[in-house]
Amino acid sequence: MGTKAEKALPILGIAHVAFQVSSLEQSRAFYTAFYGFEFAFAAYEDQEAWYLKINDDQFVKLVSKPEGTDDNRLVEIAFQVSDIETTIAMLKDRGLNPTPVEKNSDGTLASTLIDPDGHNLIFVEYTSSSKQTLAKGKYLGSKRVSDRLLHVGITITDEKAANTLYRDALGFKEIWRGSRKDGGPDAWVNMQLPGDNGDYVEYILINNMELSRRQMGTMHHMCLLTDEIQKAHRDLLLNGLSDLQRYEPMIARNNRWVCNVHDLDGTRCEIMESKDAITE
Repeated sequence: MGTKAEKALPILGIAHVAFQVSSLEQSRAFYTAFYGFEFAFAAYEDQEAWYLKINDDQFVKLVSKPEGTDDNRLVEIAFQVSDIETTIAMLKDRGLNPTPVEKNSDGTLASTLIDPDGHNLIFVEYTSSSKQTLAKGKYLGSKRVSDRLLHVGITITDEKAANTLYRDALGFKEIWRGSRKDGGPDAWVNMQLPGDNGDYVEYILINNMELSRRQMGTMHHMCLLTDEIQKAHRDLLLNGLSDLQRYEPMIARNNRWVCNVHDLDGTRCEIMESKDAITE
C-alpha cells in the first residue's frame, strides 16, 4: 500500500475526531459541561453530526446513532490540509486510492482514505465558505479545560502494514513508543503528522486481541493537552465532574501526568500535561 514519501503532504494538523453517540443532546451537554466545548454547527451527511469547538481549527464531532452505538464508536479522524487537490494528487502518486474530492455539507472539500485496520482518514480543506471558517473567533468557551487536540488513539493489528501507510506513504514520523510494563512488548507508538504542528496519531498495538466494547472505548480515544494537569482536573470538578478516584491525575507510561474521563457512550478522553512529570 503506497510508496515511500519524499515530499511532505500539506497537512496542517488534526481537524477533528468523530465518535458515535446515542444522544446528540445529552452528549453535547456532557462535553460542554465538563470540557467547556461549545456547539459550533451541525452538518448532515450519512447521519446528523454536531461539531463542538476546541479551537479555531479543531473540533470534536458527535455523530448521531440513536438506535445504539457500535462497539467501535470511532467514526473518523480528519486531517486539515492547505490544498486538497495537491494532497489527493500526491496520495495517488504514492499508489493510494483516496475517494474523489467532494464538497461536504459543512462546506469543506474532502477526500477519504481507509487504513489497513478500517479506520476512516478524512483529508479536509477549510474553504472561505466552510462552517469551520465562518466559525473562526466564535464559540471559544471560557470554561474550556484545554484548547488543543494533541492526538487520537487508534487500534492497530499489524504495525508493519500500518507503517506502510502512515510512515512510508503519508510521511508520519515515529516520536515515541512504549510498553505496558518494563521489558514488555511494545503497546503504543506515536506517529507525528508532517509539518510543524506536532499533532500525532497513537498506534495502540493489539495484534490478535479480541476487544470488548469497553476496551474499544478506552483505546479509541482523543487526547487533550494542558500545561497544568492539576488545574485541568480542578476545572473538571468545578464544571461538575464527580470527585472520584478514577478521575484523579496519574503519571502514565510516557512520563506525563494524565487523567481520563469516559463519555456517556464509553469513549475515553485523555487529558495530558505538556511536560514530563519526572525530570532527571
